[in-house]
Amino acid sequence: MSEKKQIKEYVYIDSLEVNSILAQFEDGIPSVIEEIRQSTETNTEGTTGKVSSDVTGGVDAGLKGEAKIGSEFGTTNNESNSEMYQEAISTVYHDYAINIMTNKLDGAKLLKTTTKQPEGAYVQLTSNFELIDPVSIGSNLDSDTVSFMLNFDSNNSSDVEDAQKGFEAMIKLSTILNKFFPDSLLITTNNALTIAEKSNFRMNEAQLKSLVLAKRKIKIIGKIESIVTDDILDEDQLTKNVEENPTLLMSLMPKFSFSILHVFGLIKKEDRLIKPIAIYFE
Repeated sequence: MSEKKQIKEYVYIDSLEVNSILAQFEDGIPSVIEEIRQSTETNTEGTTGKVSSDVTGGVDAGLKGEAKIGSEFGTTNNESNSEMYQEAISTVYHDYAINIMTNKLDGAKLLKTTTKQPEGAYVQLTSNFELIDPVSIGSNLDSDTVSFMLNFDSNNSSDVEDAQKGFEAMIKLSTILNKFFPDSLLITTNNALTIAEKSNFRMNEAQLKSLVLAKRKIKIIGKIESIVTDDILDEDQLTKNVEENPTLLMSLMPKFSFSILHVFGLIKKEDRLIKPIAIYFE
């Protein structure tokens, strides 16, 4: 009986960061290329045999028109295959690269599996999660649209008014989070907050919304950039520190953005703030 195969569903890859890490290992990138070469050679041999067999029977065209059509079709087909091949190679490269990068970091004892690590540590975490998309929170709804939706559920005007205030509060929260964390998704896990760049996801915004309902554990490979401390969480202390030392004004707003997250229960003291390299399910 063949061994059961687990397929990883990569939803996020920071290719620049992956290549940077691999480049710092002597045989990092060559290892990826060698694995791809071996894989594609095997696949190419199988494909070539099939194509040769298919083409042999149709080489002798009876009419010039048939030969011309066949030639044009073959050229177009080859161009399409070439584009698909290049796209496949790019995807294969990135997916192989994650495996090899993980093995290299693990072999060098640089990859940890818990969050209780210092700044700069590489971690591979498996955890339940919540996905916070600042754009989805507000959903671009205006007051009239919210009122229209709520009137379907209740004929009581006071209920609708209360619910509308709740929606308006969410829209304001969405606006605040978008300003503090533009073009990003926030992923809360056990004792950590991952700030992920939207452009690195392999899912569009509609597909990302489906992850809000997911019950699977998420796997995150990333780097701990900083640790949440008391001076970040206490708004009064933040303001007091700035009054005592005006040079701290430049760091006030970044720290305040995390203080806001604390107010909404998204982070707590000693949580790690993580820059992700790869995010996947398996």
